Amino acid sequence: MNVFMAGIDHQRAGLKEREPFAFTANSLRQSLERVAETYPHLGCVIISTCNRTEIWISGAENPAPEQLLCDLKGLSLEENRDLFLCRRGEAAAAHLFLLTGGLESQIMGENQILAQVKEAWETARHAKSIDPALDRLFRTAVTCAKRIKTETGITRANPSTAAAAVSCIAARYPMLAGLRCMVIGNGVIGRLTAELLARRGCAVAITLRQHKQNLSVAPQGCAVLDYDDRYAALPGYDVVISATTSPHYTVTLTGLAATWDGRERLFIDLAVPRDMDSELQTLPGLTLVDMDHLVRADSAGPDDEEQKKIEAIVNEGIAEFSAWYGFRNHIDSIDDIREAASAEIVTRLERTIQGLVPDEESREKLRGAISHASEMVVGKMLFGLRETMESSAWEPCFGALREAAAFKTQEYCRG
Repeated sequence: MNVFMAGIDHQRAGLKEREPFAFTANSLRQSLERVAETYPHLGCVIISTCNRTEIWISGAENPAPEQLLCDLKGLSLEENRDLFLCRRGEAAAAHLFLLTGGLESQIMGENQILAQVKEAWETARHAKSIDPALDRLFRTAVTCAKRIKTETGITRANPSTAAAAVSCIAARYPMLAGLRCMVIGNGVIGRLTAELLARRGCAVAITLRQHKQNLSVAPQGCAVLDYDDRYAALPGYDVVISATTSPHYTVTLTGLAATWDGRERLFIDLAVPRDMDSELQTLPGLTLVDMDHLVRADSAGPDDEEQKKIEAIVNEGIAEFSAWYGFRNHIDSIDDIREAASAEIVTRLERTIQGLVPDEESREKLRGAISHASEMVVGKMLFGLRETMESSAWEPCFGALREAAAFKTQEYCRG
């Protein structure tokens, strides 16, 4: 199975080490388009989240995935080699299925990773960097993740980065009612964080850039604050959360120092690369929490019964993908058999076609229709063998069918 992945995640690398490998939406699309142009026969998908960056490739001949990722980011593989975890084949597939189900996240069972994997899949499809093998693999991963979420209790507490941020705030401020919170960023995580805080009774303002204020709707119960006014407004807030995909800091030491009054406040950075300058911690009264410090203490793993269910779901997914992948080796045989069968059917009906249809143009259209219908029927029957026959029998079966199709066609032609 020529499927490979290389990844850097929170288990092997700290935030500072992960940041250089993170992608913005634009840089991700551009990188995938570059891969598609440079390696036209290579399948490639890149997952870039707060906790990890993973590159997935497939193909018989391809560059090492860790080398390709470093090349795309302009980084040295030798300097970063120890950060990578590489997998191939079924081990890679199992990892993707567990990852998509939230089982390998920093916050156990988080719900957002499923959407992030789907987004990575869709981005690769739009960039035309994906191939049938990765397309099928990611489709199977999404199906497995949905089963894990519905058939086990691992996500019943609705864990997410946003929920972890709210838990962090609640630990510091037990009385959330009336707590003034500024959320910088109107993306998925920013909006969800603002919504969760508003439900807990916080007075929440979410920033919008001026040119987007007529296009976006703030979450229910949240006020709107112009992004450019964030520094001036900050003295009136107790908590500041930033969750954007900006390649630049949303809060800098220079920008904040001008309005800083020394009152104790909590700043939470939910972005990778980071939104907030780490030097903010030098300001008196400011506590800065980033993604590496946001793991919830109650983020327990699955119990034994749930673990068995998860393993069964993952194993079924691997078996399904492996069967599909193995059957791909016989597609050329199927095409040859379909074409041979179609050609013989059209030839055997030639006298009937000549007798029923008066003009050659109409006869040619009828031949084409018969040929297409024949290929569709034979193809459906042959692809059906994937479900009805043991995989060990595929090779001898298709070999015999190819020989029979070639023999019958030659015999008929000699006759």
